[in-house]
Amino acid sequence: MLRVQSVSLLALALTAVTLSGCVAAPTWVNRGPTDLVTGKGLISCYTDATFIDGERMEGTLCATPESGFFGGGEPEIYFGPWNRKFMKEPASTTTTGITRDYQGKKVFLQCNPVLATDEKTEIGRDCKVTINGQLIVSANVIFKK
Repeated sequence: MLRVQSVSLLALALTAVTLSGCVAAPTWVNRGPTDLVTGKGLISCYTDATFIDGERMEGTLCATPESGFFGGGEPEIYFGPWNRKFMKEPASTTTTGITRDYQGKKVFLQCNPVLATDEKTEIGRDCKVTINGQLIVSANVIFKK
């Protein structure tokens, strides 16, 4: 009987140790900017995290090269804290920047145009998202159709 209890206790301990790695919160913060290459009919995303006002926050920046049901529309930029859909904006409106409120915090999304070597054709956007003035995620979005 004692042997069965020992084996059961050992199995329970191993299960707890194994599962503890699955439920632990991610610890990474501020992996830095990246190149986010979009594809026709796809939404491409990049997630980063940092501490905002002493609280760890995660933000996801997404982009698509075309909008509209059948495509052909203007590229769109998305942002969401904690993988939520929060902001969805046409790329042209992000040049001046968009401010929204999220749980009492000011979220600011701004994307500057990235031009091709001919200095006339826009090939992407350099996007940054701040919350209360602190950078949470940034990416160089490249639109591929």
